[in-house]
Amino acid sequence: MRSRALDCPRTPYGQAFPLEELVFVRDWAIRRGLTMAVLLDQVLDGAEFEELVLLRGGGPRRRALTIWRTAGSVVAQTVGAQPRAFTCMEGALLYYAHMLQPPLRRRSPLMRLLGFFRAR
Repeated sequence: MRSRALDCPRTPYGQAFPLEELVFVRDWAIRRGLTMAVLLDQVLDGAEFEELVLLRGGGPRRRALTIWRTAGSVVAQTVGAQPRAFTCMEGALLYYAHMLQPPLRRRSPLMRLLGFFRAR
């Protein structure tokens, strides 16, 4: 006997992005030295997604940001954090931009001095 749940097609939770939005995110990521991947037809924790955009930062900790589109918003989530909804893609990218950048390494005055002598 078939279940009624199998008879009804399920609507994906995450919808596809418009092409213009994907191009915008790609260009934004390139300008900041980030890598972008588009994952198609994913199922995470029982929810279906047509497309997921994954942005990864550089540096030793390679932080990641996952972005998907719902019916009325753009949702972004970092690893281990709660998802946050935004009205547009630009808002999500601006909110998380600082988190994706590699941390600045500061050298001590002694290291700067030693580097100065080595450079010559």
